[in-house]
Amino acid sequence: MYIRPYQEKDKERIISLSERFSDIEFMDYRNQEAIERKQIELAKDAVSVNASNLFVAEQDNEFLGYIELTEDKDYFTNERVAYISAIAVTSAGEGKGTGKLLMSKAETWCLEQSCKQLVLDVFKANAHAICFYEHLGFEEEIVKMVKIVE
Repeated sequence: MYIRPYQEKDKERIISLSERFSDIEFMDYRNQEAIERKQIELAKDAVSVNASNLFVAEQDNEFLGYIELTEDKDYFTNERVAYISAIAVTSAGEGKGTGKLLMSKAETWCLEQSCKQLVLDVFKANAHAICFYEHLGFEEEIVKMVKIVE
């Protein structure tokens, strides 16, 4: 298995894989269909606007997943940080180290951008992803609290 830069042939696979981002239970105030539409929109934007920062995991010409990376700024310090906008692994890629390999690429990319922090956001309901990130050394820093006021 290896990581390579995005190619045009990956476009539909990435857009299709973005549906996996909605495979969790969202808070009641979230509209599932709206989130699904937004995830597809974000994937379409990624392949058209940020394609140079998309990387694909592949083995024997089989698409196993992708990661989208961007630069951002820390809200408090204004320092540049590397940000994982999206990471998704196909069901065929699960349990094979695909996610770890993609995250390793993110760390390399972070250093290449001269950033000292690698940052991502994850829904609290995505316990599987949170465990994965913690296993790789990520720590919670900010917790977003939500209250429905009617």
